[in-house]
Amino acid sequence: MQTYSIKTFGCQMNYSDSERVAAVLEQCGFVKAHQDQAPDLQIVNTCSVRQRSEDKAYGFIVSTKKNCPETIVAVTGCMVRQTGDRSSSQDELLRYDPVDVVFRIEDVARLPKLLESRFPTHDFSSYFQHLQIPGSGCLDPGIDSEANYFNVVPKVENKTQVFVPIMQGCDKFCTYCIVPYTRGRESSRPMEDIFSECERHVVNGALEITLLGQNVNSYTDNGKKCFSELLRKIDTLHTKGLSRLRFTSAHPQDFTDDVIDVLAKMKTSCPYIHLPVQHGANRVLRAMNRNYTVEKYESIVYKIRKAIPDAILATDIIVGFPGETESDFQELLDFAKRIEFDFSYTAIFSPRRNTPASRMQKDFISLDEKRGRFHRLDDVVKKTAFAHRDLFLNKDVQILVETSLPQKNGLQLNGGRSREFFEVYFESGRNFIGREVNVCITGRKGYVLEGEAQ
Repeated sequence: MQTYSIKTFGCQMNYSDSERVAAVLEQCGFVKAHQDQAPDLQIVNTCSVRQRSEDKAYGFIVSTKKNCPETIVAVTGCMVRQTGDRSSSQDELLRYDPVDVVFRIEDVARLPKLLESRFPTHDFSSYFQHLQIPGSGCLDPGIDSEANYFNVVPKVENKTQVFVPIMQGCDKFCTYCIVPYTRGRESSRPMEDIFSECERHVVNGALEITLLGQNVNSYTDNGKKCFSELLRKIDTLHTKGLSRLRFTSAHPQDFTDDVIDVLAKMKTSCPYIHLPVQHGANRVLRAMNRNYTVEKYESIVYKIRKAIPDAILATDIIVGFPGETESDFQELLDFAKRIEFDFSYTAIFSPRRNTPASRMQKDFISLDEKRGRFHRLDDVVKKTAFAHRDLFLNKDVQILVETSLPQKNGLQLNGGRSREFFEVYFESGRNFIGREVNVCITGRKGYVLEGEAQ
């Protein structure tokens, strides 16, 4: 019996993709390898948002082949441009000896066909016999790759918290971003298919669902932009046990009033809203091709906080974008002080090959300058983020427990996220993994909160 292992780099979308890869492999009769076992097949699901992510993936691929030369290495994710092997694809990754097969994630249903020649003694017939059976989760030659991808029923590792992709690709073409070139143009799933998958997860015990897409709020059904309708429909699953509905990531250009109105009224809504801004200077936003202004972003935040007074706001920011002046950066600092973010996933600009920003070399900023600006912005964000967390001292929050570790004192250290997405830990005599627990916050260490179960 052939064994497999999956190594995932990157965001929640990548982890969701890996669940679909695992499902296809197990339909083919592969079994998951034990941690101390060299797998027959190593899947590497890659991320190319930053050079560091690619470097980590390359390092893992090389070490895998060095330590386990007989293992077949198949690479997918954002670093792959063309599905196939050396006989059928010219993907750049195939220039590296450790890589045997590459496949775009939307081609995951084609993976068994790619593996046939690599595993000649393995019986793939149980998979191929289902090719023409609707709803089998297998490849249907009559539909396109995206539909095949969405039709695969994922092998969910955590049944309490699940990720559900609602779309693939992006049409925004931000000048720094590789996604439109690796994930392709936007393609949305039918609303009924999404709802059916969410309903199945809830029936199987899901308390929290996170909707995934490169730009979820540009979701369309039958050509109509209707993300708010999708949220409203999935919210009805609260009657079957769904407690939390999250989504990532959103784009300010599509964060419309109807979405805010629905979020304010949903029974499963969480006050945490992740709304990437990327910068706080209009000149830099134009260079990034973000298609909104600082003023527009601030008006959205005003509407959110008016409709949802307890809203917790997270963002993405890039420092050191080509041509960013000290004046631009000061505008960013002033902007961050005005907005008072609770979270900022701040990154130092990393040029991605073949993007417009990578060709702005004459405007590149030194690494030392970028690092200095990163730390200056981080200090601003921490000041407001920590102050907001301190407001929760001596208050109760609801934690969905994700981890539980035994302590020397005989108790369990339970950890998870509040509805506000705060990371919280508390000791108890019980393991609460997969359960929602009311916790009184008693302290803070940096971004992390500590408390006592009620």
